[in-house]
Amino acid sequence: MRNTIRAQSVAWELCLAALPLALQGQPPKPETAAAFECYVGAAEARMAARKSFLLADGDAALNDRLVRGPQVQTIPANGVNPHKIAGGHVWDWIATVFVPGVNLDRTMRMLQDYDHRWQYFTDTMSSSRLLCRTGDDHFRSAMRMKEPSVIDVESDVVWEKVDTHRWRCRSYSTSVQEVGKEHGYVQRIYTYWRLAEAEKGVYIEGEGIELSNEFNSVTRALGSMMGISAEKSLRHSVESMRAALLKPGLEFSRPPAGAPECGPPFHPAACSGPRP
Repeated sequence: MRNTIRAQSVAWELCLAALPLALQGQPPKPETAAAFECYVGAAEARMAARKSFLLADGDAALNDRLVRGPQVQTIPANGVNPHKIAGGHVWDWIATVFVPGVNLDRTMRMLQDYDHRWQYFTDTMSSSRLLCRTGDDHFRSAMRMKEPSVIDVESDVVWEKVDTHRWRCRSYSTSVQEVGKEHGYVQRIYTYWRLAEAEKGVYIEGEGIELSNEFNSVTRALGSMMGISAEKSLRHSVESMRAALLKPGLEFSRPPAGAPECGPPFHPAACSGPRP
């Protein structure tokens, strides 16, 4: 029995040792970046065409699961992940949760507290800061992610008020730099958030679209075993939001008024080829 366990342990250690070599990556090639923007354009058109603001609005079973329990629900946004594009993979997940006993104002203050967000997202961030702001709806921020590896990300964020009880937000990464050895786990991160206040709490729904290097099926399986997962990262982020909002006595700071003004909002390049 001991020999079997030892053999399994040695095999696992060899897998871990080989994984960084197998996952080495480079910044996306022009054709990969172009294919990703085409995927994003199609995904944003899909989002705009949705009849319901939240998935839970049109899915009674999902809404019941959210209201009855604290678990974050994750759903493939566009079929089975990953989506193969030229030279890379796209991961497209939705995570949603219901947070009881909180209101929209508290939720917004938490999400816009860019200088302290790392304190609320300790599972996924080690630092964060506001870079600039224009009014109350355009921000640029920087963060150091802990997973799937140590990655510095700068993002352009625009908020949009839908009505008194609903907001949406989109965040585009404008710079992604892996700290230390380059693996290509994450090359682009675009996220889309929808917040809706109900009588007994707030619904949070986020869709995350990530571009990664092109990995074969064996490498993806090893990465999944090690916890390298776009679904896991998005789920952890939403779980952290819920935990922070429900923590007694925790207050959130509004964005400082003296921050530098941002330039024009970032927009992804238009699709120049066939959309997926």
